[in-house]
Amino acid sequence: MKLLTKAHSSQRRLIEILRVIDEADKPIGARAISDLLSERGYEIGERAVRYNLKILDELGFTKKHGYTGRALTHLGMRELSDALVNERIGFVNAHIEEYMYRTTFDPATSSGDVVVNASLLSKNDFEQAFDILREVFDAGYAVSRRVMVLDEGDSTLMEVPAGCICLATICSITMDGILLKAGVPVNTSFAGVAMVRGREILQFTDLIAYAGSSLDPIKAFMSRRIARVSDALRGGTGTVLANVREIPISSSELAQETIQRARQAGIGGLVHMGESGITTFGCPVGAGKIGIAICAGVNGPVAVEEAGIQIKTLPISAMLDYSKMQEVL
Repeated sequence: MKLLTKAHSSQRRLIEILRVIDEADKPIGARAISDLLSERGYEIGERAVRYNLKILDELGFTKKHGYTGRALTHLGMRELSDALVNERIGFVNAHIEEYMYRTTFDPATSSGDVVVNASLLSKNDFEQAFDILREVFDAGYAVSRRVMVLDEGDSTLMEVPAGCICLATICSITMDGILLKAGVPVNTSFAGVAMVRGREILQFTDLIAYAGSSLDPIKAFMSRRIARVSDALRGGTGTVLANVREIPISSSELAQETIQRARQAGIGGLVHMGESGITTFGCPVGAGKIGIAICAGVNGPVAVEEAGIQIKTLPISAMLDYSKMQEVL
């Protein structure tokens, strides 16, 4: 019996559970699976997860390991690999759109929920990592100077292991949410590696379209480790991760005003609005559209990793109240 023969909603739910189990480095229980699913936008309670785990056990895709939780079987790994190719086409855009709609940040009051990336690292590396983040913020290669630091044992974003801390940084999708809330239709179109010099974007050197992608393009570039944020910081010329969204030409004035208000509230970073009918740093833009390039919120963690610090980052991880995040001065 194949997952792809089941109803679409059940299919996606089962696939996401398989993904969570696959990404865990050890057998994982229903409660932890439920928490991780919630971070991805799936509000599935622990009881419902247990029910679905029984289905996966019966299909032979998962196996129970005593009281510690479930792990994938070889059959489950193969099913996940086959299913993701079909199921996740277009899922990335749907995921982004969901978080855009969930963004409630209001520049006028500097309050509301923003989209964040979650990074996990050792406490021993915290001071060095924080200094690097500050450099990235100073250069404008991030979305905001606001962060939240979560100590070991905290489960606000993820279960923070002993000896570790979790750093939440604001994701560029927050800007899409702000524009959408202001009445500007937004379509996040491309992510890429952008050449910068003197804190200005010159040209995209690599691009991946969000449409039809089975993996978050930003996450793909992070895994390939081809950005050189440290060079941009210290040598003046390097590459950073950025993405482009399209808006209608008729919304350009409203978009400019909205971006300016967001900047005044502490959200912006290196933002460039293109012109009608002209590519945005080499990134194609649809007819009747204008491209807006924004540096990715993960450039800070990327620079930390470039310094040899072990850090694991999950882009577009969760929603946080902006007013509860601290500004890095």
